[in-house]
Amino acid sequence: MKKIFYLFTIALLVASCGSKPKIITYKIKGYSPADEGKKVFLKKIKKDLSAKVIDTAVVKDSVFVFEIPKQNPDLAIIEMEGGNKRLAVILGDGDIQINAEKQFNFSSDITGTTSALTKKFFEYERTSKEEKNEGLSMMQAYRSETDLKKRDSIKNRYENWRNKAVESQYDYIKNNKDMVGLIVLQSLLMYPEAKFDEISKAFNSYPQAVRYTSLGKYVNTTLLTKGATKIGGKAPAFIGTTPEGKKLSLQQAMGKVTLIDFWASWCKPCRMENPYVVQIYNKYHDRGFNIIGVSLDKTKEAWVRAIKDDKLNWQHVSNLKFWNEPIAKLYGVMSIPQTYLLDAKGIIRAKNLRREQLEQKVKELLDE
Repeated sequence: MKKIFYLFTIALLVASCGSKPKIITYKIKGYSPADEGKKVFLKKIKKDLSAKVIDTAVVKDSVFVFEIPKQNPDLAIIEMEGGNKRLAVILGDGDIQINAEKQFNFSSDITGTTSALTKKFFEYERTSKEEKNEGLSMMQAYRSETDLKKRDSIKNRYENWRNKAVESQYDYIKNNKDMVGLIVLQSLLMYPEAKFDEISKAFNSYPQAVRYTSLGKYVNTTLLTKGATKIGGKAPAFIGTTPEGKKLSLQQAMGKVTLIDFWASWCKPCRMENPYVVQIYNKYHDRGFNIIGVSLDKTKEAWVRAIKDDKLNWQHVSNLKFWNEPIAKLYGVMSIPQTYLLDAKGIIRAKNLRREQLEQKVKELLDE
């Protein structure tokens, strides 16, 4: 009996070793006749939002094909050799077919795609583009209009449109707890006026499989960083390098009231705002108002020239690392200009105030 059992066990082992589990794979197939012979790269988004090449194909007879195993959905980029054509897709839940005969973007024909998330993503982007075009039309009309009453009317319509568009995005992230919702959520985090608590609450309600994707890990890190720079919290300490090559800490630069100003010479909105900041600084500096500028510049020459040209006569630091500026990362800065107003104890009392609102808050804090 023991011998029979032994032989039966061996038979099971042999059978199990000889049969391989079936691996489910999905295809990404693209039709792009204008790119014959070019390489195509499939890049997966990493948790720092950089992209890693995970596969390479070549356009042959107008077609390129990638084959990927079934997986938890994640964000990826299809990029044509040369880098001038790229398109985001969501991997892992079905086949993707892209007809790029006319255009290689979210308007491309994706008939035949069975990836529900990719289809949903494309549809969201198409709808968003239509909405953005509506806003751009109003902005163009505002700029070309000379009648002041009509300009005010257009401005009011634009502000109402923008408020509704932003609110619809917040509704979307609450009602779509998947990769597409996560992509929209991440884009909302880029706004200086982002509603941190709402975004954080929505993110924490997402399934673990979504939160643990590379994009989800990036969002989580960003939320933790922004949580450290909430109004009422202590401003994170930092040390930067001045144009003279010396080290300067936030503590050394602080006054009774201090503005941390994230900017760059290449940032047009920053440069447009600078004259108003200069006026406020000149008016209140003698009373204890200090500014420390943190630049996201890439070259010292451009940085120093902008400081001189704009008459920014306050303290400045930068590591000249563009969006990899460590201080900007410490504060979760994803767009500029971005500012933090601190009291004498280093507590963040306001963020991203402009012009009259900034002056009013500076005066209020100086009077405390």
